[in-house]
Amino acid sequence: MTDSSDARDDLFDDGFADAAMALLRERGPQSTEDWANLLAEAGHGPADELAELIAYLDAPGLGYLTDGRYAALDTALEGRVLTHRMSEAEIASGILDIVPDLTPLTALVAPGGPDADEEFSVVFPDFDAEVFAERGRLDTDAPELERLLLQPDALYGYAAGDLIGLGLAGGELRLVRVDRTEEAPELADRLGDIIAEGSAEPSDSVLWQLMADDPALFTMPVAPLTELIEAAGYTWESDYLAVRGFDFDAFHRATRVGIIAREHELHAEEAGAVVDFAYLVREVAEATEHGEDPMALALERVAASPEAYVGLADPVSAAAALDLAAGPEDDRTAALHAVAVALLEHAPRRAKASAHWIAAKAADRLGDVSAAVAHYESALDRDPDWVPAIFDLALLAADAGDATRAQSLLGRIEGGESEALHEVLQRYQAAEHPGLGRNDRCWCGSGRKYKSCHLGRSELTADDHATWLYTKAQLFARTPELFDLLYSLAEIRAGYWSDEDALPRALEGGLAVDVTLFEAGVFELFVERRGELLPAGELELARQWLGTARSVYEVLATAPGESLTLQDLRGGDPVEVTDEWGSRSFDVGALLCARVLPTGESMRALGGMEPVDPDARDELLDLLAADDVEPDQLVEFLGRHFASS
Repeated sequence: MTDSSDARDDLFDDGFADAAMALLRERGPQSTEDWANLLAEAGHGPADELAELIAYLDAPGLGYLTDGRYAALDTALEGRVLTHRMSEAEIASGILDIVPDLTPLTALVAPGGPDADEEFSVVFPDFDAEVFAERGRLDTDAPELERLLLQPDALYGYAAGDLIGLGLAGGELRLVRVDRTEEAPELADRLGDIIAEGSAEPSDSVLWQLMADDPALFTMPVAPLTELIEAAGYTWESDYLAVRGFDFDAFHRATRVGIIAREHELHAEEAGAVVDFAYLVREVAEATEHGEDPMALALERVAASPEAYVGLADPVSAAAALDLAAGPEDDRTAALHAVAVALLEHAPRRAKASAHWIAAKAADRLGDVSAAVAHYESALDRDPDWVPAIFDLALLAADAGDATRAQSLLGRIEGGESEALHEVLQRYQAAEHPGLGRNDRCWCGSGRKYKSCHLGRSELTADDHATWLYTKAQLFARTPELFDLLYSLAEIRAGYWSDEDALPRALEGGLAVDVTLFEAGVFELFVERRGELLPAGELELARQWLGTARSVYEVLATAPGESLTLQDLRGGDPVEVTDEWGSRSFDVGALLCARVLPTGESMRALGGMEPVDPDARDELLDLLAADDVEPDQLVEFLGRHFASS
């Protein structure tokens, strides 16, 4: 079996998903093994390989039953009708709260707002806030749960308490007016056969299983599922069903602990501490939104159970806690900082280094890099070998231009010489002045002592400082907090290259990196957070760069091995750009897309120069002039239209 994702993609592109779903529709629900055997018999490959491919299949209308079988929902649910009892808010807005009443069928509905000829679609308050605002639904609970968006007048004539039905007939979903219902089926025993005692199951999978077990179930309108489930002695929360009184909080925590333990290879105690830490950060963040004091609440909660956080002592668990607690979906940084400080106050001694490191991360994100440095130093006071704090201090030392200290810190880390930072620092080794003592006045004329001024710092040219500044920003973009953004843009850029090293190459530099830094705002964030550390000349240069736009240039002349003379097609005087490679690679008359930056001694395109298809010139200029262009849109366009060279 090949381990290449390309092989999976090729199979899916060749119609594997369509063929697999066709077999499922024809033969009914199948286990992974049986489904793979059917596909093998149909000539799609060896059964063992197909069984692995099935795990990656994400076809529309594919459902998973609680007995472990897969089902093609558009055939398995044919002829079923489910109902929902509506409220005044639902009728007025045309947005139905469908979990769990209608979700077994709405799995067949595409997400997004409906077009004029569509009867309905699935929307989420979290992602479709404008739609909800337009319809006057501003008081939605559980914003992570899906809703059904209907045409504005779809519920005209209905009143609160009326039933609406959703039925699947001839492979199409339709709203059904329900004037009367049949006798409700008794579900207690059936649910008891599916949901193990002391456990919970995904609600849609349970309901699909009920219908797979009984082809006559829900073929006529009956009471809504919420009412049937309650009458059977069961309850639901989010996407799960369980017997009434079930401890969903403990269940969700145990599920999350298991996931975290597997993802990060942690022991149960460590994974539990990670989850509890993230839950507490979320609780503090939500309480803060309601006017509570975040620090007081954090201190109270940690003091009540300090031993719960001892599992954060290991750097891997601390990093997992930071990643889980400070997710990208909202800003919990202030809450993160409050909980970290509370851990410093009450957590066991073993967890103090981790708490300082997390507090440093939070302080940095809050814009206080001096406090971050102090926390990193305190982490090393607690544990001199705590690697994440050593590495982060090395990064900050490099940002400050102190290459010697950064190298020294990296030298304390096993394998530190293999870090990208080490390679960068090698380019900027200090030029020592052996004739000067540590306490002599510095050679630069600042009036300060050599040890406090330029000892361990390079004597760099202005161009050197510029390239180092750009590289510092690149390293900043590669930190865990921001790397996903860079990676997503690099994936888009690499998609237009055919070599196997395309993604690493896109991550290393060029278009994806430069768009991440500038159009995506990472360089501005870098300057905001690192400005007080940067040498004065670099900070001034950085501010100039923030005002420099990307443009399209025509090559007017070349000095091979030295520079190119470029004309910005949006106007201005010609500019000489120092670039040895570009001066040998592009002919007069070529069109290039670049961001030309001042470097103190010259002008350079540090983010690379890419050839542009002349046919795409005007459209590219319009795109660059737009105020609302998204970074991924820009990388997509440029990747698609760059001319081959």
